[in-house]
Amino acid sequence: MSLDPVPALAEDLQALKPHLAQLDEPERTLIELRFGAEMTQSEIGTEQGMPQMHVSGLLSRTYATLREALLAET
Repeated sequence: MSLDPVPALAEDLQALKPHLAQLDEPERTLIELRFGAEMTQSEIGTEQGMPQMHVSGLLSRTYATLREALLAET
């Protein structure tokens, strides 16, 4: 028996929502481009005028911020 991932994803998104709102505008933009527009790091770098490695570092820090915020809730 497999579990439907949609309800779990919806719960995850609801849990993330307030934390995404706490990010600054550049961090939110990166998340929106990466997951909303489904852009690669290279594509984001080209659009934002920065190297892919810089995009990678910024996303890593943003993921860590979101992870810490979610873990602080538990």
